[in-house]
Amino acid sequence: MDTGTSLLYLPSRVASAYYAKVPGAKIDNSQGGYTLPCSATPPNFNVAIGGKTFTVPGSYINYAPVDQSGTTCFGGIQPNTGIGFTIFGDVFMKAVYVVFDQSTDTPRLGIAAQS
Repeated sequence: MDTGTSLLYLPSRVASAYYAKVPGAKIDNSQGGYTLPCSATPPNFNVAIGGKTFTVPGSYINYAPVDQSGTTCFGGIQPNTGIGFTIFGDVFMKAVYVVFDQSTDTPRLGIAAQS
């Protein structure tokens, strides 16, 4: 979990499999990652953590237009190539409730589905 990261950075195979379900999605090296038509309706993204499944609405994945035309959007899920670990950023955190507990010597993180 990273409150300072906007996107979900996942293993390349996961990002690739997800965007294979989104018509018009592609890796755009000039934009630095996956893009998709802003008019696309991406599917929800489900992730299991600690035996619970959490859903990120597809509308959150259609992150932001890459230019003034508003026809191509940057994807909210990107491959973690070169990072070496997964990052759950704001795209994930706005879909759930997150509690950061540092009140003890052992910091804890709690996640709950929104109702």
